[in-house]
Amino acid sequence: MVDNMKSVVLWLILASPLADGLSPRELGRRMAEITPTNVTIGAMPNDQHKAAHAIDRDLSTLVATFTEDGKGWIKFEYAKTYFIHNVIIYYWFYTNWIDPNAHCVQSIAFFMGCVDNDNNVDVSVYQGEVKQKSCGTLQLTYGLEQSDQIYTLLCNTGGDTVLFSKNTGIIAFFEVVVTSTDRDWIIAEITPSTVTQGQTLFNDELAFAAKHAIDKDLMTNAASSTGNGAGWLKLEFNRIYAINKIIIFSRFYNNWYRVELCTQNEANFKLCVDISTNTDVSVYQGDVKQKSCGALQLTYGLEQSDQIYTLLCNTEGDTVKLTKNTGHLSVHEIAVITTGILL
Repeated sequence: MVDNMKSVVLWLILASPLADGLSPRELGRRMAEITPTNVTIGAMPNDQHKAAHAIDRDLSTLVATFTEDGKGWIKFEYAKTYFIHNVIIYYWFYTNWIDPNAHCVQSIAFFMGCVDNDNNVDVSVYQGEVKQKSCGTLQLTYGLEQSDQIYTLLCNTGGDTVLFSKNTGIIAFFEVVVTSTDRDWIIAEITPSTVTQGQTLFNDELAFAAKHAIDKDLMTNAASSTGNGAGWLKLEFNRIYAINKIIIFSRFYNNWYRVELCTQNEANFKLCVDISTNTDVSVYQGDVKQKSCGALQLTYGLEQSDQIYTLLCNTEGDTVKLTKNTGHLSVHEIAVITTGILL
C-alpha cells in the first residue's frame, strides 16, 4: 500500500505542468518530457546509487557520484538533438517518509550538512562534446519540505546531452526530468513581417533600402548611417520564435556581381570592412532585449565563403535588431533560423 501511494504521489508531481512553475504562455509550448537513451556517472559509491536511479520515477532511490580526481559528473545522452527548455531536479527533503533511517534525514543538522556537500552543481547542455550553454548552478536550500526541494533550471538551447558536474563534494539526486518545447529539433528559416532601419545610407532607398536585407539577392544590400550616433536594422516577426542562430552575408572582394568602391582594390575592401564591422546583433521581445547574440566581427577574407557569418543566439523573441554607433551598418542578406514557434 505504501509503495502504491509513493508511485501515485510521484506521478502527480511529475505529471503536473505546474510542478516546474511554468507560466500560462509557457504551458502552450507543447512541453514534453524527453527520456535519455543513456545515463552514466563518474565514480559510484555503491550499486545502491547507480545512474539509472536518476530516471526511474522512484523517489526512494538515489543516484550519487563522488568528485574523484577533482571531477564528478552525471551525463544524460539523447538519440537526437532537442530544444531543451528546462531541467527539473528532485532532491532530499527532511520530513522524509521514504527512508527515515538515511543519514541525511536523521536530524536537521545532518540534513544541512548533506545540502552543503551536494550543492553547487553546474547543469549544462552539450551538442556532442561541445558545450552550448550552462543552464546555471544548482543552488540547494535548507527547505525541509518536499516542495522546497524541487529545482528548475531554465536552459532554452539545443543539444543532445545534459551534463551535471562539480569539482568537490558529491552530486546526488533522487530524480531528474528534462523537458523539451518540442519532441523534434526543427530547423527552419523564418521570414520577418517587417524590416526597417534608421537613416538609410546617403538617403538612397533604391540602393540601400532595408528590404534588401531579406530579398535573397546578393546584388543588393541594406545600409544605414550612424550620423545621429545610432545605426540600426530591425527584423520583426508576427509571433515569438525560439531563435537558434542568425546568418549574415557580407560583401566579398572577388565580387562578380557589382563593381563598386569597396571592391575596386584590396585596400578599399579592407577600409569598407573596417567601417562596417563591430555590429551588435540582439534578440528582443517587443522592446525588451532578451540576449545579445554577439558582435559581428568582419574579416578581410576575400572569397564569398569568408564573408558568411553565423551568430548563435538560442533564445526567444519576436525581433532581431542590428545596431552600431560608428561607421556604417551594411548587410547584403540576413537569414534567421528558428527551432520552432513558441505559442
